[in-house]
Amino acid sequence: MSATSLFVSHISEEAEVARLLREMLEEDFLHMVKFFTSSEIGSIGAGEEWLGAVRGAMDQASIVLVLCSRASVHRPWVQFEVGAAWMKGVPIVPVCHSGLHVTDLQMPLSLRQAVELGTLAGLERLYAAIAKELGLPRTPPVREAAAKLERIAAVEQRFRNARLQQFERFFDIVIPPPGRLAGEQIPDDARVESNAESLGLFGLFEGSHWTWRDIVRAARRTPDTRWLAQLQKSVYLASNDLRFRPMQAIYHTEDGSYQPQLSKKEVGADGESRFHVHLVDTVVQPLAEVENDFGLLATLLRLGLRFRYEVIEKFRKPATGVSAAAPVDERVRRLREAVETIEYDALSRGAQNIDRDSVVELFDDPADQDAILAVQQQWDEARALLFRDAPPHDRQSLAQVLRQMRDLNYRFMTLGTRRFHEMVREHWAHGEQPGGLVRAA
Repeated sequence: MSATSLFVSHISEEAEVARLLREMLEEDFLHMVKFFTSSEIGSIGAGEEWLGAVRGAMDQASIVLVLCSRASVHRPWVQFEVGAAWMKGVPIVPVCHSGLHVTDLQMPLSLRQAVELGTLAGLERLYAAIAKELGLPRTPPVREAAAKLERIAAVEQRFRNARLQQFERFFDIVIPPPGRLAGEQIPDDARVESNAESLGLFGLFEGSHWTWRDIVRAARRTPDTRWLAQLQKSVYLASNDLRFRPMQAIYHTEDGSYQPQLSKKEVGADGESRFHVHLVDTVVQPLAEVENDFGLLATLLRLGLRFRYEVIEKFRKPATGVSAAAPVDERVRRLREAVETIEYDALSRGAQNIDRDSVVELFDDPADQDAILAVQQQWDEARALLFRDAPPHDRQSLAQVLRQMRDLNYRFMTLGTRRFHEMVREHWAHGEQPGGLVRAA
């Protein structure tokens, strides 16, 4: 190999990226550059030992280009080749691609002047580094730069897709630069990307260009669309680097029920933001579809259990998550969030369609009916006290709220579990299944 050769170090999965880089450099440097790529057998003479060929190429290389992706930077063989070049004093240029940025590099590659393949500035810096090592009087221009960048983007996309294994249903919401929302409203024309299985939940097909408007239009064909507002609020907060709460609302489809969760935000070099939304499979069904008292009471008991441990126990014991030294207003804010989280959960199960009379009718004994009415009234009082605007809470008033909530939760769970036990004894003991126990209109 000549003294004007380049050694391109990469993993086998990056072979297409290496071939494209070779084609571009050979074209723009008018074939003054010869290549050795560590994956191309054609670069090795017949009968030569692979390791010996690598050693010989490294001895003759004027410069070593290291293809750097999230998949390659920790591979042992790439590290071996980089180490060999380092020991021989051969100039090293890390070439980042497919989502890895220069700022992501770690030692020792971070000590070198790295470039990003998918940008014009990165290509120009790469060309300048090669021209300097070749002793050229000037750096060749990047000919037909727009076409080259388009080819690079296509190759990078194939590389990412080839390595991606998506196990959950999902969609990505792409917000153009600067990637921040001014309010709790995702633009109708924001790009949405997903796979065929996930898009099918919205009646959409893979291969077309979809937007947030299409997701909203499809979701509005279902009765419960509260998850749309909750997701938009989460994206708004995340886009402005603010904390957001996990969503509780459910997207109910004919094929199943799914809980959308905003799981990841990625910011591109140009300021574009990508928000990754998981559609978590859940067994939750709307209460409107549960036509028996067992379903209603079981759901209410489940919510009561959540309330016990996520509100009462958590805030009764500061060590479990809320510091006793925290300001009162911070404890109030977090307590309100915990209550609202469970309320969202209840609404996702159709609780907005279950009036208080329906809950009272779950109980046969008049004394129990009076007791459950009293619990409901006590809840109204405790919630109003917690969410009041003035006067501001102090530690004494906050403790009073928690005492009231603890008492009403205990009373409801005692009444509810006893009644559930009675219902099981009354009906299942005679072979009747829960589906046959339908509350009379």
